[in-house]
Amino acid sequence: LKGHSGAVLDMEWSPFDDSLLATGSEDSTIKLWSIPDDWEPTDSKGLGKAGTDFTDVMVDLDGHAKKVTLLRFHPTANNTLLSSSGDYTVKVWDVESGVDAQTFDECSDLFQDILWDVRGDKFAVSNKDKCVRIVDPRANKTTAKIEKAHEGVKSMKLSWVNSDSTKLLTTGASKQSGREMKVWDVKNLSQPLHTEAVDTASGALIPLYDH
Repeated sequence: LKGHSGAVLDMEWSPFDDSLLATGSEDSTIKLWSIPDDWEPTDSKGLGKAGTDFTDVMVDLDGHAKKVTLLRFHPTANNTLLSSSGDYTVKVWDVESGVDAQTFDECSDLFQDILWDVRGDKFAVSNKDKCVRIVDPRANKTTAKIEKAHEGVKSMKLSWVNSDSTKLLTTGASKQSGREMKVWDVKNLSQPLHTEAVDTASGALIPLYDH
């Protein structure tokens, strides 16, 4: 794929159309691509084939002032995309019309993760300020907040861990830099339901939960 003028920082496949790919870039734009079923850019060994670049961009989403860092398609509404940026905003996009329907701008630092809940009624964001916020996209405001979800400086990642999105898993680091996981009840975020120390590895801990 060739179309961005900067490095691609994230990509996301649509849950409604397995040929629809979104890419976010350092050039501050999001591009939507329709990947043909017969397009095979690599051979059986994973090596690039000779040929022309794929440059047919369906839609350009231009609204962020700085690099686009994270992308998440809505789990139940077609043509709705969530994005975060180095401009400290999260946008909800109507992909079909190519416009941003909402811009969430209550944070003043870089986002580390963004995540729709199971039904897409709300989304959660983790930020470099060590807070986790639950956001109502219709009201475009924070409805609940975890102050200092993890004490350490490692990137915090998020996962909803039940079908009604009332329990949230966060991963991050303790004050001593040990990696850890916490489970939170969204109805009461004053303290975690459980904290589990994992190890002392240096990388961010990426949670994957099978719903």
